[in-house]
Amino acid sequence: MFINGKPAATGQTAIKAVGATDQHSQLQLYMEGPKDKTVCFLRCENFRTQMSIPKIFNEYPELAYLGGYDLGELLNFEQRGTARALAENGRPNLTLTLSQVTPAALGGLMHMLETATVVSGSLYKINPLDQPGVELGKKITYGLMGRSGFADFRKSYDRGVKIDTKYVLP
Repeated sequence: MFINGKPAATGQTAIKAVGATDQHSQLQLYMEGPKDKTVCFLRCENFRTQMSIPKIFNEYPELAYLGGYDLGELLNFEQRGTARALAENGRPNLTLTLSQVTPAALGGLMHMLETATVVSGSLYKINPLDQPGVELGKKITYGLMGRSGFADFRKSYDRGVKIDTKYVLP
């Protein structure tokens, strides 16, 4: 990406995390690391499948309180608790809530996020649709696979020579 013809050293990096599974591997960084991140939660209100947590560990108070809740409820309680903890620590976060996970809901979500990417690129004064780093990898791959018009990329790769990133696809 470029700003006024110069490489842009700015932008966002999306990092996925799955519920409580990734809490320990990432949340500590978000809570106590550099204040340069915004956390976006994706939440589902109505899960397609209901799965109740059985009331079978009454002798263990650390587990007994879970009995009777639905797994979807547990996931949403985890999300709400994590969002609140981030907010109380001055960490910006937002929650996007889907009523249900359906093709239409996911399509709408994807469209919204793609539009947000283009708008934020405009705010950064970059073209988010121009990805020279991605394109260079494709061009090298084309050259390695013998695609017509990409022999120079293969030769440069084989010689270990820096490849001209301004090369334009024919």
